[in-house]
Amino acid sequence: MNKAASILLLLGLSACVTVPPRAAPEAGGAPSEATNQPSMGLTAEQLKTLEIGAGDYLLGAGDVVQLYAMDVAELNRNYVIGPDGKITVPGVGVVSLDGLTREQAEAKIEALLKPAYLNPTVNIIVQEYNNNRIFVLGEVRKPGQYNFPGRPLLLSALARAEGLTDKADMRGCTVVRGRGTVIEINLYDLLRKGDRTLNIPLLPEDAVYVKADEEHTFYVLGEVARPGVFARGQDVDVVRAVALAGGETHDAQLSKVRVVRRDKSGKATVLTVNMQGMLGGKVTDNPAIESGDIVYVPRKGVATFNYYLGQLTPSINTVLLGATLQTLNKKN
Repeated sequence: MNKAASILLLLGLSACVTVPPRAAPEAGGAPSEATNQPSMGLTAEQLKTLEIGAGDYLLGAGDVVQLYAMDVAELNRNYVIGPDGKITVPGVGVVSLDGLTREQAEAKIEALLKPAYLNPTVNIIVQEYNNNRIFVLGEVRKPGQYNFPGRPLLLSALARAEGLTDKADMRGCTVVRGRGTVIEINLYDLLRKGDRTLNIPLLPEDAVYVKADEEHTFYVLGEVARPGVFARGQDVDVVRAVALAGGETHDAQLSKVRVVRRDKSGKATVLTVNMQGMLGGKVTDNPAIESGDIVYVPRKGVATFNYYLGQLTPSINTVLLGATLQTLNKKN
């Protein structure tokens, strides 16, 4: 697929509202039993799970906000939040709004006005949302960081990155969200079968990663500096995997690092690795990482860790691993 065709395909499907078409054969002539399988898509419950993490919008660089303060007319205008996350408010000075909700920003400015005004009331209206930063990486024609004026859909992010390369694996797109959620999207079902439930909304700081054909990758989630998707080299073990993710955070519990591994049938097993003991020279078992493994570094204070393994099945094209990384019991 050339560049122009790739972009048109992405944009065309993102605007499509018709009934999904019948599956077309893959390039190269894929077996009919594979292409004729029904698209599993996302259930209503899974879509709801994706929305739970949305939370309140956090202000940031590029957002345009309108301030209205009763009896303080000189404040009442639009402000563009600078690259440093700050605005300059008359009579107050420089104020950082980066990472605040609208309500938190209102309370902050009110507090700064109180020494000069009696019971100031501040209202903030977000005129332009420009802080939706999404990372699009891997086998796309223009990988990088992109800001969106509103909450983008997956296809919008891929289109902004100018579509897929010829090496892209259409069944290997991953969205990494926060420290504990991995969403695996089958782009074949989305692009070729028209399954629009897979065109999921993206949240600020989401990372979209498109794998290459036959690429071997693994995930590192939890209490690490840079959770995400990583290419598996020949000599990657648990310690090396955590190091590739920027190392553990201060809250990491290294004595019970988990490695989730799925076999071809979809059955998942969980290995517990004492990384703290390895670093101290007391433990030598440092298992090698296999393609598709999920390395999860839990938070301190959690002693027991279990997974909803029933969700890890190959019959579901999108696997919400974030929902499986929940602690079911806490025991001493």
